Amino acid sequence: MEIRSIEIKNIMGGYLKGNYENICHIKSLPCLSVVQPIHGFYEIRFNEKPPCVTEEGGAFIAPAGVSQNILHHNGAGAYMEAHWVFMNITINDMFPLEDYFEVPALVPANYRDQLFGQIETIRKHSDICKKYAVAYQMTSMLISLSAIKRTAFDNAAILLKKYVNDHYSEKITKVDLANVAACSVPSLYRIFQRHMHMSVNNYINKIRLEKASVLLEGSSCTITEISNMVGFDDPIYFSRLFKKYYGMSPKTYRGMSQQADRK
Repeated sequence: MEIRSIEIKNIMGGYLKGNYENICHIKSLPCLSVVQPIHGFYEIRFNEKPPCVTEEGGAFIAPAGVSQNILHHNGAGAYMEAHWVFMNITINDMFPLEDYFEVPALVPANYRDQLFGQIETIRKHSDICKKYAVAYQMTSMLISLSAIKRTAFDNAAILLKKYVNDHYSEKITKVDLANVAACSVPSLYRIFQRHMHMSVNNYINKIRLEKASVLLEGSSCTITEISNMVGFDDPIYFSRLFKKYYGMSPKTYRGMSQQADRK
């Protein structure tokens, strides 16, 4: 497939510094993450893949939607310092970058200084044009390090993923989705099992909870407001589902995120 366009949206930077030794975060995000420890290092596992370890100054790349099991380790002086960027990258107005490219788990050592400057600019610069210019430079670097996936794309699955991502805050029915994919409802179930490896409802809830996790980290909205913003009518049900998915309540998740000093 020829790449005709690349669009980057929803850029967000973050920073932490403190005693994080052996603190474990288990999360899944609706955006690509590039995380670089400045002082200390990470042990990271994606889905069921073997764990990998960053070096100090190294970085890991987490595709959108994957389960991240992140273990923090302090450096000398008993503290950890790290910074990161979250962003959504779309190829040809339709494909998330992670659907088209197999991104590496770790960034090679010779890119560390370049990556440090890019993350700092995206995180700190006041000029939005400068942020996006640097984000495109980072994307070019990521693509150069990635391999094109050999698996065939399924147009129906791509359309369904895009529809859920665009309409997660609304009521989504199976009939709506069947119409998007131009298939019957029974065929819809088979598409979700084959390509998303879960039921229709579980996939929709997964996307909503991932969107909620970003809002918990990056907004001051209440948990009830966030519940409504991502498509849940009942905040109690939202909290129960969030805890089942992330292993902690939305309040605890937000508290852990707020330990980070976001400069």
